[in-house]
Amino acid sequence: MNRLLNHFWREERAAVAFESVIIFPILVWAWVGTFTFFDAYRVYNTSIKATFTVADLISRQEQSIDPTEMDGYANMLASMIRDHDGVSMRATEIHRANDGNFRIVWSHATGTLARLCGNSLASIQDRLPNVAIGERFVIVESFIDFDPAFNMGVNDLDFENFTITRPRYAGRVPYGGEQCPPPTAPATT
Repeated sequence: MNRLLNHFWREERAAVAFESVIIFPILVWAWVGTFTFFDAYRVYNTSIKATFTVADLISRQEQSIDPTEMDGYANMLASMIRDHDGVSMRATEIHRANDGNFRIVWSHATGTLARLCGNSLASIQDRLPNVAIGERFVIVESFIDFDPAFNMGVNDLDFENFTITRPRYAGRVPYGGEQCPPPTAPATT
């Protein structure tokens, strides 16, 4: 019996097959995990660049943008991110009035988002830039729901991007859709 055990321990003919059986699942797990983490990073990085691109396009408008064009910008944003199901966008123009208060001029939202009108400015008040009186700027927000292809430690993520840009060629970005009513109490700086 002792001789059989010694022979078993010294035998090396099946060592590679045995090691492969142990290592192969670890290699597959590492490969799938790398793919999942890279895909999440790709979506996040692309969403930032796509949001800046759409904000730049909106800021360059000299003629009135209608709601259909804004929906087209949202579709373009989803196409750049390559995720058509979980992408929402909101674009808002804000004006700093003569009294120093911020006023929302117009807002357009797609997907499940609500327009940013009236007193809802308080929700982003701390993110607004300090601009001169009379200045206008456009905020483009994108919200991306990321569902990983494999469950490898990355749960469902929500990527939110907030981009501020000034109108490029005109003092404002004209919008042909519904304008926001004035707030009941102005938002101050």
